[in-house]
Amino acid sequence: MQKTVKEHYVPQFYLRNFADEKGLLHIYDFKRNKYFTQSPKNICYENNLYETKWENANPKLGEFVLPNHIEKTFCEYEGEFSKVLTKILKICCPSQNPNALILKGNERNIFFQFIVNMIVRNPENMEVLALNKLEPDDTDNDEIKQIRTMLNDMEFGGADSICLAAKKKAMLTDRFDNSFPQVCLEELKRLNYTFFYAQTNSFITSNIPVCVGDDPIIIEDDKTCIYFALSPKVAVLFGNYKNSRNFKNQIVYVEEKQVENFNHMLIKHSDNKRILIENSNATIRKYGDCLLYTSPSPRD
Repeated sequence: MQKTVKEHYVPQFYLRNFADEKGLLHIYDFKRNKYFTQSPKNICYENNLYETKWENANPKLGEFVLPNHIEKTFCEYEGEFSKVLTKILKICCPSQNPNALILKGNERNIFFQFIVNMIVRNPENMEVLALNKLEPDDTDNDEIKQIRTMLNDMEFGGADSICLAAKKKAMLTDRFDNSFPQVCLEELKRLNYTFFYAQTNSFITSNIPVCVGDDPIIIEDDKTCIYFALSPKVAVLFGNYKNSRNFKNQIVYVEEKQVENFNHMLIKHSDNKRILIENSNATIRKYGDCLLYTSPSPRD
């Protein structure tokens, strides 16, 4: 079976929602101060992003531990994620009942899993979580020491590589009890969430599309805020804002100024961003210029 080398950290089914009528994305690269168009399959990926190389192991084991194991797990998720996202975008439009609940039954859980997946699988967050290296606590137990001794006795080696591959799976997927994504999912469930429809202009996205931070405007003690543009017309905001319970799981129609505020919420997280994405050349140039003229210089 052919191995996947280009591993997308932003799924193509999501990016296609921001493509123009020709299927192209309009992009501003902040680091290079460059505007260009590209197809969803050719951006937001890194070669072998989720793979773990065999180190100090028998060459017969190949180059990677369980090649494409995590990539295949993500592919299994994405079918359900795509279906729920398509339904959300269909319901969140002016022709539908404005008081309708957007998510029902298990759709809510799938949508929350999608958001968590988008957060943890991004290389910027993988670096924060130290998923490409072992910390002392990762291997400092008797079981791991025994496995290392056994593998060396069998002339296989590669114990550290096995530990690192297991760490990635535990942090990136929900296949283990009390895994990191499961913990994040439970935290997400504590927040109210509201969908927004842009009546004028458009929401933009980026190569790190989910913005997570603390919002001082939130009245409740929990100031956690999560913002995520789902398409040029639809975005979702999580947070226990005052009166947010009144609009939980519903659509709110917003005007140009409010859309601007949401877009600048994404732009202000630009320290770790490399590109902005939209389906319109005019729109992406507007926000690209905003980044250019409010920053001292493009980063090296």
